[in-house]
Amino acid sequence: MKVLTAVAAAAFALALAGPAAAAVTVKNTSAGEFTVGVDLGNSEKVETIAAGKEIKVDCPEGCGITGPWGFSWKVKGDDVISSNGESLISVQEPGEKKK
Repeated sequence: MKVLTAVAAAAFALALAGPAAAAVTVKNTSAGEFTVGVDLGNSEKVETIAAGKEIKVDCPEGCGITGPWGFSWKVKGDDVISSNGESLISVQEPGEKKK
C-alpha cells in the first residue's frame, strides 16, 4: 500500500509540474540583425538576434516562433532554427542528426 501511495504522489507531482520547457535555439546567419516573435498562447514576446549570433528562447512544445521567413514554426521540442534574415534556412528537431 505504501508503494502505491508513493507512486500516486509522484504522478500527481509530475502532473502539477506541467509540460517541460524547451529551449529553442534561433541562429542568425545574416550580416544584419532581425527579430523573432515567440507566441506562447496567452502571451507573446519579441527577441532581437544580432548578426551572426544565436539566442536560446524558452518555448514549450507547441509554441510558435515567427521571424523574417513569414510564417510561424510550431516548436516540437529543443529545435534549432537557422535563418539568413529573409527565409527559414533549416530546422533541426530534437534527436535529428546535423546535416
